[in-house]
Amino acid sequence: MNAYTFSSALAPYIHGLLDQKRALGYKYDAEEYVLRSFDRYWIEANGAVADVTRESLLNWMQKRPTEKVASCSSRISIIRQLALYMNGTGQDAYVPTDKYIKSHPVIHVLSNAEIYGLFQAIDTYEPRRPSPEVTRLWQEYKVLFRLILTTGLRRSEAVSIKILDVNWATGGIAIHGAKGKKDRLVYMAGDMVVLGRDYLHYLRSILGCEPAWLFPSIDVTAHISGGGLAQRFHKFWNETPFAATCEKPPTIHALRHTYVVQRMNQWMEQGIDLQVMMPYLSRQLGHTSTNETFYYYHQVMDAFRVIHQKDTLAPKVLPEVRTR
Repeated sequence: MNAYTFSSALAPYIHGLLDQKRALGYKYDAEEYVLRSFDRYWIEANGAVADVTRESLLNWMQKRPTEKVASCSSRISIIRQLALYMNGTGQDAYVPTDKYIKSHPVIHVLSNAEIYGLFQAIDTYEPRRPSPEVTRLWQEYKVLFRLILTTGLRRSEAVSIKILDVNWATGGIAIHGAKGKKDRLVYMAGDMVVLGRDYLHYLRSILGCEPAWLFPSIDVTAHISGGGLAQRFHKFWNETPFAATCEKPPTIHALRHTYVVQRMNQWMEQGIDLQVMMPYLSRQLGHTSTNETFYYYHQVMDAFRVIHQKDTLAPKVLPEVRTR
């Protein structure tokens, strides 16, 4: 017999989980106490709704000010068991990991107008001291920032591409020793390949030799530094009309975020199943799992524009795949 009365829309599933666990020989008393707390949380946060989604669990998965990480993870793990039980009965439910969600600032995804303004600033930039080296770097910026935007590469990955890493026939770029010491292959779009080829022809003609790096620094034996590129991005952004009204200016990483959101929105607008495509996008980005890729999407309100328009996709668009 249960020690507590459950009255939320999830009460039948909570009772079912408790009965199942105790039939298997588990006392499940401490867990029942947590489920009682969750039952109250559900009533306050979700009312009569019985659909367990990631959004409906967000506040529950936050670590409380005086709570230890282990306690928070244990609390979430119990709800994970409830979600697994619900799925076993045929009721779709979001299955959380057993780790608490840290709060993160909302990321900046560039609008089409902001993208246009940024690249207009990049393309019309005129160096104060137009030496051959500085003029060459200006041409490199045009290609490098576009490459990040259209492939989702990390800043460190993009600046350290060697010419031998690029297959211009297929558009493939071999990324070596990226985050997590992982290698992967990233593909450029056709128009980016054309731009890259033209740029490489220019680079060879200016230098009069075959450089090792696709984006060499002023010292051609080294590649452009990631820190220097970040400073340059900031200067270009400040030249746009959006800099004065932007509360939190974007960083280079915003180009990677923008790539992810635009790609996912495009697939949904075309009716393409995200669950099928997300593993491929995750590999393109160098993520360990699709969870990391969905994080980008969850942080951006604009990204849900398409989801709200396609309510029939909503229950399946944002699953979490548990990996071991």
